[in-house]
Amino acid sequence: MSRAFIKLLSKEIKNSGSFLLFLLLSFLLFPSFGLSQDIYSLITSKVPQGGFVGVYFADADNGSTLVHYNEHNLFIPASLTKLFSTLVAWEVLGPEFRYTTTVYVPRGNISPRIRGDIVIKGNGDPSMSVETLRENFKKFIIEGVKEIEGDIVIDNSFFSNERWGIGWEWDYKNPSIDALVLKENPNTFNPYDINAVALNFGLSVRKILNDYGIKVYGTVKVGKLRNDYREFIVIKSVPLKNLISVANKYSSNSYAEQILRTVGLRVYGLGSIYNSLKVMNDFYKNLFGEYYPFKLNDGSGLSTYNLATPYMVAQTLAYAYKTHGGFNGFIATLARSGTEGTMERRLGDITIYAKTGTLQKVSNIAGIMITKTGRKVAFAIMVNNFIVPTYVAMQYQDEIIRFVWNNY
Repeated sequence: MSRAFIKLLSKEIKNSGSFLLFLLLSFLLFPSFGLSQDIYSLITSKVPQGGFVGVYFADADNGSTLVHYNEHNLFIPASLTKLFSTLVAWEVLGPEFRYTTTVYVPRGNISPRIRGDIVIKGNGDPSMSVETLRENFKKFIIEGVKEIEGDIVIDNSFFSNERWGIGWEWDYKNPSIDALVLKENPNTFNPYDINAVALNFGLSVRKILNDYGIKVYGTVKVGKLRNDYREFIVIKSVPLKNLISVANKYSSNSYAEQILRTVGLRVYGLGSIYNSLKVMNDFYKNLFGEYYPFKLNDGSGLSTYNLATPYMVAQTLAYAYKTHGGFNGFIATLARSGTEGTMERRLGDITIYAKTGTLQKVSNIAGIMITKTGRKVAFAIMVNNFIVPTYVAMQYQDEIIRFVWNNY
């Protein structure tokens, strides 16, 4: 029925003194009318002090919009950016992709002495650890190596020498990006010392070899693999889907950045900021249209230059849900409410797979939930520029989510 008809009906019923009957008929004919007023009243009346808010809820199966408020306005997404970077990696690299870290030695006999360097080359494995290296380097002992005459050469040429992202704040704990990193210490290096991360990797290798009683005569340096070397040790990571789970469930900035650089490496042959961002921005331009407003400047969301809309975030999740295995595919990499990661202490009585995003005066949440009636709903709530404690914004988000869960 048209709004004009409703207005006419209202006038006639009021004139007949049956206004209560009108309200009853309105509820019966338009059950969502009162409901919509309630949800929008909640959204607008409880906005955290000083903040501005964008909200979007949509049916993940049929795409119908359930709730929308400032859904096309631009917000700083913070770690919701990881949804964009990890989904494009899922598409480009594939969920079963594995990182490879390879140790090379000179061709010929290496026992008891390697007459030359050992070279280590990698493509960005964010999960590499000292313990993993220690376990794999036992092969030097098995092969009877006692001495290494040359250097330990770290070949990190698969990535550019850009160690930090665009728009990162200098006084924040930022990850250090490189083709060879150790997950134990990704946040401890000066971004202007372009070799620091690689040299740290090499020094860790040297210590492992020394602990095994192998003497290294040379130094640790950054260089490139030569043709007269052969593979000696090949270390494979767990599948990418497991690494994306760490990035999304626990909001690992290092994992997200390493993964996005690998996307640039795969598509353009070098894991640079420009290449990686080009792949990601092109993917979402294709998804949302050339002129849809957004800007993505890194993989983790640390950049305050990032801009996205609640609609874009929620629709990205709906796309991932429909395209990549429902709750068993990409969505499974998100934190489960009341169970794990950044959602461990939130909304434990509701089934939600969600990603949170927090910076100074930024608090966002987005995900897929199953409502009380069994409906699958993709959503995003973005709150920026508030001046109250972050937990107030989180409580506000949870109240909105719970209302939708209970009434849609």
